[in-house]
Amino acid sequence: THSGGPEPTDTSPEKNILLLCRSAPYGGALARETLETALAAGAMGYSVSLLFLDEGVWQLLDNQKPIAIHTKNHQAMLGALPLYEVDKLFVERSSLTQRQLNKRDINPGVTVLDTTEIKGLFQSSDCILSF
Repeated sequence: THSGGPEPTDTSPEKNILLLCRSAPYGGALARETLETALAAGAMGYSVSLLFLDEGVWQLLDNQKPIAIHTKNHQAMLGALPLYEVDKLFVERSSLTQRQLNKRDINPGVTVLDTTEIKGLFQSSDCILSF
């Protein structure tokens, strides 16, 4: 029996979720919340992609030492993403360039995208959340 409201039509969570990581890793909660959202969505079976842009590119730098500011390291959370089948990590090329960073400066396994490729990523996503 159905108790009202729309009939459920799709029980599979195979939706493509794109999370925009725009926040620096330390100094606020948004960067950590982005990673927590990615882990939760991955655990629920969603197809999750992360796009790091603007100040969010700083999350991808190796050898961070947040202990000096009494904060947890984001690298552990980034490292856990593949365990939840979240392995589509992208970074905006112009955001790297504006900060005088390049592919060698960031974690391996992150794909650098230009504007045209990012437009395609947006178009293939069912849901886009910006943090």
